[in-house]
Amino acid sequence: MSYFHSVTLDKDKCRGCTNCIKRCPTEAIRVRGGKAKIIKGRCIDCGECIRVCPYHAKRAVTDDFEELKNYKYNIALPAPSLYGQFSDISDINVILTGLLKIGFDDVFEVARGAEYISAATKEIYKNRSGSKPFISSACPAVIRLIRVRFPNLIDSIIDLISPMETAGRLARKEAVQKTGLKNEEIGVFFITPCPAKMTSIKSPLTLDKSEISGAISVNDVFAKLFPIIGDIKEPKALMKSSLSGVYWSRSGGEADGAAIENYIAVDGIENVIKILEEIEDDKVSGIDFIELSACLGGCVGGVLNVVNSYVAKNHIK
Repeated sequence: MSYFHSVTLDKDKCRGCTNCIKRCPTEAIRVRGGKAKIIKGRCIDCGECIRVCPYHAKRAVTDDFEELKNYKYNIALPAPSLYGQFSDISDINVILTGLLKIGFDDVFEVARGAEYISAATKEIYKNRSGSKPFISSACPAVIRLIRVRFPNLIDSIIDLISPMETAGRLARKEAVQKTGLKNEEIGVFFITPCPAKMTSIKSPLTLDKSEISGAISVNDVFAKLFPIIGDIKEPKALMKSSLSGVYWSRSGGEADGAAIENYIAVDGIENVIKILEEIEDDKVSGIDFIELSACLGGCVGGVLNVVNSYVAKNHIK
């Protein structure tokens, strides 16, 4: 099967400096003839090479706003980390209303999808058996990492789709009922903080087909929102999620949302690899749930965000 990768290399910009080699968690990069080369079979699209490349030779392929023209009705699925990009917005409805002003016909919060997954996780957790901890299924870079480097742990991954896919399914169902349009006439676009989400849409690991039409980066959406956000004085009451769904954007939010007490939350791809090695070697015991995020701080640390992850985490708080 042809596997899509969001992370790509611009050879013209590459200087063969080896920074990306040093930071790649799966040793997916080599330098040949003075230029980096990405080994697709190893790449997990975590975006670490994008983060560290001083020449901007690595980039993430995401969709642009032109894609909206292919559909009669377009729905924005904002990742909760989008809210953390704004320093002086105290009402999420302002941001959601802004999404309507920049070209979307409707919004469906991924935070709502997160709440459904939290509820499902609670049910699975109550009926758990065995001694090994459950591993979160939310981060696609981590899931890809486990498949590439830790295949013995695949069965430990909790059997749930992501909040993004959950939100996409629900958004489509609501839109069909509301508009009377056919499914293929409705565009559902995730606003993504990382390249791994784009990859999971184009090449789903656990689904035959994603319900998401495409993904637009947080920084592209921010560029359109920022000039108009201050002019929104009377936002529409669009927010339907609770703050527990919004808190999924930072490390620990998933486990807190599922009300799991005996858990550990690990963020940053290097830290994730260390804990996976310990789980594989049976060095982790007495833990029920392990929440893993490839990016430092959780999704607020995604490479396609605008502001520093610590600043964004404070904004979310």
